[in-house]
Amino acid sequence: MICNYELTAENYHDRMANDLFWSVSQFKEFDRCEAMGLASVRGLYRREETDALLIGSYVDAYFSGELGQFIEEHRDVMFSKRGGGLLAKFQRADDMIQAVTKQPLMMDYLAGEKQVIQTAELFGVPWKIKMDVYRPGERIVDLKCVKDFGDLWDDSFGGRRSWVEFWGYDIQGAVYQRVVEAVTGKKLPFYLVAVTKEKIPDVAVIQIPQHILDAAAGLVEAKIERFDLIKSGDVEPRRCEKCEYCRQTKKLVEPVVYEIEEAE
Repeated sequence: MICNYELTAENYHDRMANDLFWSVSQFKEFDRCEAMGLASVRGLYRREETDALLIGSYVDAYFSGELGQFIEEHRDVMFSKRGGGLLAKFQRADDMIQAVTKQPLMMDYLAGEKQVIQTAELFGVPWKIKMDVYRPGERIVDLKCVKDFGDLWDDSFGGRRSWVEFWGYDIQGAVYQRVVEAVTGKKLPFYLVAVTKEKIPDVAVIQIPQHILDAAAGLVEAKIERFDLIKSGDVEPRRCEKCEYCRQTKKLVEPVVYEIEEAE
């Protein structure tokens, strides 16, 4: 059952909120590596705030109306210590913003209620979502800043995948759609407003089809019971031994035998 803990913009990312609720980002961390996901929930691991993440957050903050607060919180890494000007990497973010603002269709899809928080029980566990743009009764929209729109190699998949599925945006859309449906009774379409970080930014407005959202929801449903047992401490997490967290906490106990893999 959903708890009575009231989520706000201020406490949405707090340890308590992450303990009580599942989120899409939390699910994707467990899906990449159960040990990393659990360490992140317990506050033992935090992903480094890279330039790529900061640039995306800069663009997000502009369109959510929170750019002033973002600049104050990151002024030391955004501006030159000599001349005080905006660093080149954040000038690229300004180029991305301009690429979006000159597209009437993109601006239309970014119009609506911003950073809307909702909670609901899905697949037997409580979830929280924070929507970039919500048009009640009409659509759910998320703004994405990505390197480019090319396919990416996925080891777990054993081949190349579209950037939409590689980054789990289909999972995000599935969870967002179902939380909104649980709250309002209406199943709304899910859209991505996307801009690339290329020198000349590319842009797109993409609707993720319902059959893809349904497949992603099935994936979440199939995995969430185990992940929740890990989160509650009832099941030991598996280590992937490949992610940053596993490399940081690796303990060698014996040598491994070097073997050459023969081509088939």
